[in-house]
Amino acid sequence: MVADPTQIHFPVKNSMNNTTPALDWVKPYYTTAGEYWGPAGIEDHHRERLAIMERLCGPSPLRVLELGAGTGEAAAVMADAGHSVVAVDFSPTRAPRIEALAQKYTSTNPSIQPREIDDTSLKPLPSEGEVGEERTGRGGESSSRKSPHQGTLTALEADFYDVSLDREFDVVCYWDGFGVGSDADQRRLLRRISSEWLKPGGSALIDIFSPYQWTLETGKELILGRNHESHRFKQRRRLNFDPLQGCFLDTWCPIDDETGLCDESRAITQKIRCYNPADLLLLLENTGLSLAHAEVNGVAISLDPQTTDSTHSIWQAWSYLAQLKPNA
Repeated sequence: MVADPTQIHFPVKNSMNNTTPALDWVKPYYTTAGEYWGPAGIEDHHRERLAIMERLCGPSPLRVLELGAGTGEAAAVMADAGHSVVAVDFSPTRAPRIEALAQKYTSTNPSIQPREIDDTSLKPLPSEGEVGEERTGRGGESSSRKSPHQGTLTALEADFYDVSLDREFDVVCYWDGFGVGSDADQRRLLRRISSEWLKPGGSALIDIFSPYQWTLETGKELILGRNHESHRFKQRRRLNFDPLQGCFLDTWCPIDDETGLCDESRAITQKIRCYNPADLLLLLENTGLSLAHAEVNGVAISLDPQTTDSTHSIWQAWSYLAQLKPNA
């Protein structure tokens, strides 16, 4: 049978003010997911994240912290554009991939510890059709294209609840992952962002999962083929929503090519807390951060209840982007 969502636990409270991060399912899930899918290379949505950051925070070279950086494609795009990026991910299979991706576009000595790569010879990232190809001209000669920018990329294998960073950042990004654990865990992370990592006047850019589309899709089952060469299996995906805890449950199960059946013992489930904008405003109380801007697909959304109706974009959004600023 499929992995039982009731067996995915929130953290156990140690005291009134402290919780253990909900990593009982998170690390196995993302490590296994990386084995199932593998890195897909630089894609359009990675470039879009750079465009979003520069639109909201400015194009000048920025010091950027990316939390939950995955295999590092967005971080590499940002470094290629001239930004100084620290990419943090706790998966033991992902941090090395960030290092490898960075080194693919640099000639820096790979033995540097930690893996801080000064991209003084950073080459332009490939177009989608060039991903995975050698950087040579059509006749086999070396490409003469050069990046107009110089950025840096540091890959850290660490839990961002515990990681110690000796610098402040203009931007803290958390793409497509916020909501792991309880509300107390989110506040703990938000307080670290505001008090330890974010410069005065800086911005946190965080994808927030919205509950409405997930509730509309709950109970649906999808069969997904390999849509990229890095995908090892066909997959069955089941979508569910826990209305009591406000979390979506997203279960993936590999399909055997010969039998066409799912191997239920290998099913993996992620459970992520969703926040509508009103919930987010409550969550931000006493964190040192305020909601400065919110948007869906690049279009600003109004938080004025007088403008809300059945056509509001939040109804059909899987997530929305929140720009958070330190309180004055």
